[in-house]
Amino acid sequence: MKVRMESEKGIAVTGIDAVLVEIGQRLQADPKGWLKTLQQNPGKFADVEKDIHRAFAQMADRVVAGVLAEATAEPDFAATAKKK
Repeated sequence: MKVRMESEKGIAVTGIDAVLVEIGQRLQADPKGWLKTLQQNPGKFADVEKDIHRAFAQMADRVVAGVLAEATAEPDFAATAKKK
């Protein structure tokens, strides 16, 4: 039983490694945008804060999906899960 977790963008999550690469790329790009927004309009702090929290929640969801996809890729996962 292999689970492929689909994201809202339609990209299948098949394991944790690809998710960690994706998160690394986001962590390189997103903070620069948040900083630029605040520098251009300090009054947008509340919006930027919400964006940051949303981004990290999405990243956490992707990590969970990656862990689940990788864990369920093992052939004996279903049998082990039934025993519990």
